[in-house]
Amino acid sequence: MMKISPHVVLTKSEDAAVLLEKKSGTYFRINPIGTAVFEMLAAGRTQVEIVSELCSRHPAAADRIPGDVAKLIDTMRRAKVLV
Repeated sequence: MMKISPHVVLTKSEDAAVLLEKKSGTYFRINPIGTAVFEMLAAGRTQVEIVSELCSRHPAAADRIPGDVAKLIDTMRRAKVLV
């Protein structure tokens, strides 16, 4: 099960958000879809559930969503946002 590191802070703005991993100082900006993925992960949703939810919200992008979510989750793991 993926969990958000307790050392991660999310700061949202109108059009994006910034994730900061406080131990390393690593941060990166995520778009609204990335923010939705982060928030669903924080709520305990699985990758499959997240992909399903996003595909139902954005059917025109359903072919790209699984790969995009997988890449974002991999990036979050490498940045130690997910533990």
